[in-house]
Amino acid sequence: MGNASYGAAVQVRFIAATLLALATSAVAARAPNAAGRFAVGSTTVTVLDASRAGRTLVTEVWYPAEAAGRDTQLRRGRFPLVLLAHGFCGSRTNYEYLSSHLASWGFLVAAPDFPDVFAGDCGRPARGVPAIDLPRDLSFLRAQFHARSGPASRFARAVRGERAGLVGHSFGGFAVLGATLIDDALPVVVALAPVSPLTACTDVGPLRPRRDVMVMGGTADDLVPYDPWIAALFALLPPPAVAVKIVGGTHSGFTDVDASLTTDALARQQRLARRYATAFLERHLVGHRSFSRFLSPADATGQQTGVEIIAASARCD
Repeated sequence: MGNASYGAAVQVRFIAATLLALATSAVAARAPNAAGRFAVGSTTVTVLDASRAGRTLVTEVWYPAEAAGRDTQLRRGRFPLVLLAHGFCGSRTNYEYLSSHLASWGFLVAAPDFPDVFAGDCGRPARGVPAIDLPRDLSFLRAQFHARSGPASRFARAVRGERAGLVGHSFGGFAVLGATLIDDALPVVVALAPVSPLTACTDVGPLRPRRDVMVMGGTADDLVPYDPWIAALFALLPPPAVAVKIVGGTHSGFTDVDASLTTDALARQQRLARRYATAFLERHLVGHRSFSRFLSPADATGQQTGVEIIAASARCD
């Protein structure tokens, strides 16, 4: 190779390395509770599981878009899929403070209304709670977002990888923890004040070795209190599990609205949920190691707002 050609090749490699370093440092420098760099679009898709008596999942989707708004053009690229599960008598749109935030960071977020459990259905008498159906709903929905035909097919080419992340609140926490046990492509979980399907050390086996779980809870939660329920669940989880304990946090403080909290207190809890959920998904679903620094006790101390981070140090035997 001539000197000119060699010099040009070296220059190209240097420019590429510099651009990569700048991009990496920009990602690392942005605090995960701050808005991401993408405009956010949203839409609704309805998927039907014919194998389960036509079980229908009306699903809200938030995605990186060319322009912010309803039904705007999906941005070109590939984005990790995150499925968001609402609580009992909740709704797919109860968590826009978090779903739209994750989309701004480059996640494709899909949130179904669970039949029989969402707000429009749960008032019907004597219907019961079809607990096993919710984890199956999430597994089915993951597959639908990879299908090249069907109502979610417009997103198939934009989904990055087979694996998807899970975020679930309250009874939706039950759904996401259960989904990890039936679908190996759902290995990363953020559970907000979850009702847990795990009750003993022997139940943890299916979570090993590739299940990365974050649990969050609030000390003022009178439905699923941090102590003892969240603490007991966390004790069952092997590393790299992380627990986030929010002093004064409430159960509904993980949603868009909680009348029991002041505006500032709700904004604080939402900010912390955004910060640590985003950091956990970036670290364990996307693989950005730089986000580990946000998942440390030192980061919680730096927030100066009554939050504690605990990392699992041993397996439950």
